[in-house]
Amino acid sequence: MLKKRDSFSAFYTESVNSGAQDVIQLLKQSKSPLILGIWGMPGIGKSSIVHAIYNQIGPYFEHMSFLENVEGLWKDKCQVYLQEELIFQIDEQFEENIPTIETRRVILKEKLRHKRVLLILDNVDKLDQLKALCGNREWFGPGSKIIITTRDRHLLKEHGVDYMYGVKELDESESLELFNLGAFRQATSHEGFAELSRQVVTYSGGLPLALKVLGSNLHSKRVDFWESELHLLKMFPLQEVQRVLEDSFNDLSDEERRIFLDIALFFIGMNQNDVLETLNRSTQCTALQISLLEDKSLVTIDENDNLQMHVLLQSMARDVIRQKSSNKTDQVSVKECVCVCVCLSMIFRLSLFEVSSMYGFLVPKYITKKEAK
Repeated sequence: MLKKRDSFSAFYTESVNSGAQDVIQLLKQSKSPLILGIWGMPGIGKSSIVHAIYNQIGPYFEHMSFLENVEGLWKDKCQVYLQEELIFQIDEQFEENIPTIETRRVILKEKLRHKRVLLILDNVDKLDQLKALCGNREWFGPGSKIIITTRDRHLLKEHGVDYMYGVKELDESESLELFNLGAFRQATSHEGFAELSRQVVTYSGGLPLALKVLGSNLHSKRVDFWESELHLLKMFPLQEVQRVLEDSFNDLSDEERRIFLDIALFFIGMNQNDVLETLNRSTQCTALQISLLEDKSLVTIDENDNLQMHVLLQSMARDVIRQKSSNKTDQVSVKECVCVCVCLSMIFRLSLFEVSSMYGFLVPKYITKKEAK
């Protein structure tokens, strides 16, 4: 069932109304069963958009089902619960005990195939989850709409969705208004807090989760507390946000993690081709790995083919490195590592040095004069 929305969340739902309307327009493109994916980095507001959609169009459907936190429940071995919850939401009279996932898939297909259904699967991260819960279009009756939220665009491609909608960060004005509603319970800052509020917005990079957490943390606090908090954020990431972002990092393969950290520390703003030339010296299939990182909302490639990354993902990467460094007494510090990297980039024009792994920590490795020629 949907949770009751508080006033802060209600405002945010209003702020993503244009995104919800964009998705609703896509849903109107076909009277046949339609599968749509909404993707973006953690904390970007995917769940808020689907809540708004569910509230707006749900009453027009014969049957509705909203399954939240699919990833978390699946990891907790609650596959049976998810399938049974979906069956129950479609048919409240159903009481049979079904022993296997495959048997429940057959029952779900039979229950859904003649019904016009609105099905929302929130926070999906594995193809098996989609196979178990929504199969394919043949499971559903005419006019059915299936909406999937995920941080992994590649997952949506694999499942063969009809449309994909990427969620973007809030702009400065939206961010400031959202933060102010959390910190001051009004759309504008209190006297003496305007500049500090703008600093918070800059730190958040338009990520709604960060704005919500900081708005709550700074509510009713004095100016000196705000200044102290902002000073700490320059050195240590916001833990409530860090934990969410680290989940994405922890789900990566070892090779994807190494390349993600390489990009975060050394290659932000660099042309993708130059980065590929550098990383391919020590890493195979770099182009594929970067593409997968982009699909997983951890890296973006701008219109000039330069690599970019959200500021809070960069902060998370630095903290991961700091944690690794603190666990190894003979480790090179992050500051020393970056200084060496900057010097090498100036001397060798970046493409003539490579990043390698030393003691589990990413450090630049000098190349010989012969290699530099």
